[in-house]
This record gives sequence, structure tokens and C-alpha cells, in this order.
Amino acid sequence: MGGPGQRPSDGQTTGNRGTGNVGQDQGTTNQTTNSSTEGTSTSGDKGVTAGNDTSASGDSGAARDGQHRGPGGMSGNGSGMGMGGPGGSMGGGRSVNSSSAYATPLAIFAALFFGAFVFIAYRFRAREWKLGERNRGLMLWTVLGVGFFLRMAIAPWISGHMDLMLFRNWATTAADSLSGFYTNGSSDYPPFYIYILYVIGKIGTTDAFSPYMSVLLRLPNILADIVTAYMLYRLASKRVGYGISLGLAIFYVFNPAVFINSTFWGQVDSFFTMLIVGVVVLLVENRMGWSAVLFMVAVLMKPQGIIYGPVLFFELLRQRKIQPWLMAIGGAVVTTILVILPFSWGQEPLWLLDLYKGTVGEYPYASVNAYNFFALIGGNYTQDTTTLFLFSYHTWGMIGIVLVTLFTWWMYIRSRKPQFAAAAALVLIAGVFTFASSMHERYLFPAAALAVLAYLYLRDRRFLWLAGGFSLTIFLNTFDIFYSSNSRDQYGIILCVTSLLNVLLFGYLVKVVWDCSKSTTIETTPPKDTVPSELASGKLTWGASSPSVNTTIES
Repeated sequence: MGGPGQRPSDGQTTGNRGTGNVGQDQGTTNQTTNSSTEGTSTSGDKGVTAGNDTSASGDSGAARDGQHRGPGGMSGNGSGMGMGGPGGSMGGGRSVNSSSAYATPLAIFAALFFGAFVFIAYRFRAREWKLGERNRGLMLWTVLGVGFFLRMAIAPWISGHMDLMLFRNWATTAADSLSGFYTNGSSDYPPFYIYILYVIGKIGTTDAFSPYMSVLLRLPNILADIVTAYMLYRLASKRVGYGISLGLAIFYVFNPAVFINSTFWGQVDSFFTMLIVGVVVLLVENRMGWSAVLFMVAVLMKPQGIIYGPVLFFELLRQRKIQPWLMAIGGAVVTTILVILPFSWGQEPLWLLDLYKGTVGEYPYASVNAYNFFALIGGNYTQDTTTLFLFSYHTWGMIGIVLVTLFTWWMYIRSRKPQFAAAAALVLIAGVFTFASSMHERYLFPAAALAVLAYLYLRDRRFLWLAGGFSLTIFLNTFDIFYSSNSRDQYGIILCVTSLLNVLLFGYLVKVVWDCSKSTTIETTPPKDTVPSELASGKLTWGASSPSVNTTIES
């Protein structure tokens, strides 16, 4: 299943504002010039100078291939990659040199991070971290604050991916006319995130903020990183104690896989992941209406949000009551109407369905730079109609989706508890990414946060190892695509190792969820240094399970 806007093309771009349908040459392998070239435009845009970031309008003021901008500016990757919509991600092509001066420091940081993760997870996994009561708030907000300001300090100096160019064009188009966004352009990006781009476009038109447009475009996802880390901390503080809670917040805030996506690439997966985390937590808390609302927002932001739909469906079936169904359906319908209504004037009644149908059939490849099973056997950018043994890659991918979904359903029924939702969501995204066709490199991104959620709900430490493992493969896949100078069909060592790791991690995940689904359900007492799950008023707080729900302990 492809995301909106990505074009698997090399070399063709266009400067038209608000246009996502560019780079139509599927399968071309043109090579372009190195993106670090400063002060020259390889696409002939008018009015572009390096070092200045202006609000894009039409074909002028737009950063193009071959331009490396200074602080506050942004450039394309010089990738020879067609600019498609960032929704599904325009990350399908390989870049020639994306701010390559920062590749080595980022790689060193990632090596230190994952080395420290392995050491701490192995050496100190059973040790309680003792911190004074008065230091708790200070420590948490220091971690979150450092994570935020570090991102904001780095963002102006990173030219980013060509996706930022298109985001800026769309922000300007939306700011000009929100209701006319789809009728005035040809974007294939779903409507929800257009509201955020609208706000950014309005702010970016002011003289004070126009030089920092690339930072503004990254800001919602930088904030989403911090919010997700805070949500994980809040949930953890009620289950595993303060020390581990703070450690999990640090793990997410400074995770290289998270860092490279929002701050270096400039993509929106962090915002999407924040929504998915909210969907799972609200579902476990039996707030089905609000969970359905966030789920529809996620789907209306990225089509791959539908991958997580079965989790909501499984829980509704498990409850065997009509009221949760009515709340979920009502919340989903109302949310959809409210989100799409402003864009629907002058459109055909089924315009949104046509938009999604066009997106789904947009990437006819076994893999679109997703380092998964198909990439491992040489299927990266291979037409999905190509026969592999008895069936085509596309057919094998559909079989994979069905089998993964059925296995997840079986495990959910076997577990008999809503806390299994996080593990179910993790199995779905990891399985679909690994064995479905038309996957992109960033579709696995939510797996790191979902693995942490699964640990917090099921208390099996193996999920922490999975969180670290998936973080590593997400980073390697993203780093290789973002910085690689190879052609898109290159079968390199990083592709092989990362693809194999993803297959092995999914196999290990299957074993873990099998064990957790049959584990004994018992009532547990909170750790000594946790905050009570309920306030004195009796209201259920964020991350606190319903009093009638037990917690599973798996050592």
C-alpha cells in the first residue's frame, strides 16, 4: 500500500505550486547532480538564491535540485527523485547527497546511542534508579526541553529532503485558499495535515518568519516527538516506576530513528505516530469513541493508517456490546465529515475515495526502498506484476497482509484483554511492512513507540529489545535512503543486513506475542515509586487502565 505523493522516479521535478503529481516517469533511472552544489539551480526556477528561504509562490522562490541552503533555508536532496506528496512519503527515490556534511556526526551519534542502549538494557535491566521526589519534574522537563531545543538548533542548518519543498508549496497554496486546495492544484495528499500546512503557510507569509519556513515546516513533528515521549513517560510512571519511565522518555527523545525523520528529513511520521499512540492508549482505557476519532484523523492524514484499523475492530468484537460500536462509528463519521467538508465544495461526491484509490495504485513495485523481505530477495523497485514462484509480488503481498491480520486476530482473541492492543498494532505494522508489496522506507516508523507501549501494557522485557531492534532498522533504512549516492536498484550491504534484521525481528516478535497471549492474567500492585493511576477525585488519568482490567506480568 503506497502513501500519497511519492513518485518512484529519478530526475524529474517541477516547481509548480501545490502540485503533487510530478515525476511521472515510473522506473526511470536518470542521475542528477550533487545536492551540495551551492548557488545553482538545476531546474531553472526563477528567483532562487542560496541561503534565503522565502515563501514559495508559483515557480519562483522555490528551492530546487542542486541547492544547498544555509540556516533557515531548505533544499532538495539533489536526488533525482520525483517530488510526490509527502503523505506516503516522497522518500521513494534515493538522494545523491542530502546535507552529507552531517552524515558522519549522525552516524557516530547513532552508534553511541545503540551501543548505550544495549549496555543499559543488559547491565541495568533489573536495577531501580533512585531519584529524589523533588527532582522528578526537573529531570523530565530537562530531558524534553533539551530534546526540543536540540532539534530546533539543528533544523535550520539541515537542508532536508525534497519533501520540504513540496510541503512549503502546499502550505502556500492552502494559505491562499484552504477550500480550493484540491481544485486549484493536483495534490494527492489526504486533507487532515493540510490544516496544519495552512497555519504554517499563514505564519510563513509574514516578514518575521518567512526566512525560517523550513523550520516552521519541521516544527509540528518536532513537537510531536516531544509529546509522544511525554505520553510514554506518563503511561510508564503508573506501571514501571519513575527511573524506567524517565529512561523510556530519554530513549524516544534521543532515538536516532526519530531524530533523523523529523529533524533531518523533515517528514510527518512523528505526527502520525503520535496519533497512533493516542489511538492505542484510548482504546485500552475503553474510550472507544475518542479512539475512533483519532484513528480517522490518522487515516485522513496518511492512507497507511488503515493498517491499524483491525486493532479497533478486534476490540469492538471482544466487547460484544452495541454501545462501543455506535460510539466508534459515530466518532469516525463525524470526524470524517468535519475534516473533509471544507475541501468538498465544487468536488465530486466521491472525490476523497477517488483520491485514495489513485494513491493506492500509485506504486506498482514489490518494494519502494522499504528494506523488507521483498527487498532482501532483490525486489526493490521490481514491478509488482513480476512473478515470484507461483504468484506475482503483488499477490504475495496481499497474502502476507491477510496472514498477518489473521494471526493478529488469533493472538488478540487468545489474550482476552485490551492491553494486547499495542502488541497487536506492532505485529500489524511490522508484518505488513516486512511482507507486503509497495512499502516505503518510513512505514515502519511507529514500531519503536508501539514496542515501548507493548512493554508497558504486557510487562515483557523482550518488547524493549524489539523497540531497540526496530529503532536500529528504521534508522539504517532511513539513513541509507536519505544519504545514499547509489542508484535506486543498488543491492548493497545495508539493504541486505537491514532487510534480514527486519525479517528476524518479526519472527522474534511472533514468538513474544505468542507467549504473551497465553500468559496468566493477574492483579498487580504498582511499583513503590509510581504515581497512583487515579486522582483523588476518582477520575481516570491518561494511561490508567480501567479498574476492571487486570495487568499481565511476563518476566
